Amino acid sequence: MLSYQHIYHAGNFADVHKHAILVELLKSLTAKNPKLAVIDTHAGRGSYDLLSEEAQKTMEFSHGAQHFWENDGLPDGLKKIVSKFNPEGDLAVWPGSAMIARQMLRPGDKLTCVERHPGEFAELQKTMADAVNTELQQKDGFQSIVEFSPPAIRKGLVIIDPSYEIKTEYVQTAKQVHLAWKKWPQGVFLIWYPLLEADGHRQLLTQLRKSEVKDVMVSEIRLAKAPSEGYRMYGSGIAIVNPPWPINVLDDLTNFIADRMPQKAHGDTYWLDNQPINPETGTI
Repeated sequence: MLSYQHIYHAGNFADVHKHAILVELLKSLTAKNPKLAVIDTHAGRGSYDLLSEEAQKTMEFSHGAQHFWENDGLPDGLKKIVSKFNPEGDLAVWPGSAMIARQMLRPGDKLTCVERHPGEFAELQKTMADAVNTELQQKDGFQSIVEFSPPAIRKGLVIIDPSYEIKTEYVQTAKQVHLAWKKWPQGVFLIWYPLLEADGHRQLLTQLRKSEVKDVMVSEIRLAKAPSEGYRMYGSGIAIVNPPWPINVLDDLTNFIADRMPQKAHGDTYWLDNQPINPETGTI
């Protein structure tokens, strides 16, 4: 399917969760490695205008990025980057994962952005027109997880953020990560997933848990109540393969965000490797 456009959801609480963790990952990886490769498999348009007709139609950013921005709730690293795009003080632009990576990478690092949607790719080309050491590819993001692993620079991060519009994408994501991991076992993989009523994320986590992939750390934020009528996502999850820091770092960051949500929310972190599989359901 090529219908999904993240502009309608840009800056929601899941973006805050995902991008805060991405910033801390990149901070750690750039400090530890002389050169780094970053691959964003579902890059979207790279940067999002929150004043656009699409973003204003859903206003999802109002109980996400805008709340954190107006209440000084963004973690320092993410706040610094978002501030660069909003120098006047009002929140009008939300940088996507590709733009965050570009802002944090050094001259010798390499960024590869993949986007399949023709319209989104055209916007990505505009956003990244002047970006150095940045390659843009219009192709299937799931295939690129395996195709670009390992990159020429052997230290790196793969950002995987599909829409999950198709139910099979949960299992597909896990299978592609497993295949990529077999080619590049030292690679770091950041996988975002939504928590929805159908609980498709359990298939993703179970597939990963049953695979050969080890050292998978999970961060989840669950809402006690939907922020608005018709809002389907009750939480946001991130699985990190080969995290560069101990679990207390992720736990602190997860709870920092959960505690600053506009509505009651609960943060949870755990090692996926330690999670039991329910014999009745066959899932975690």
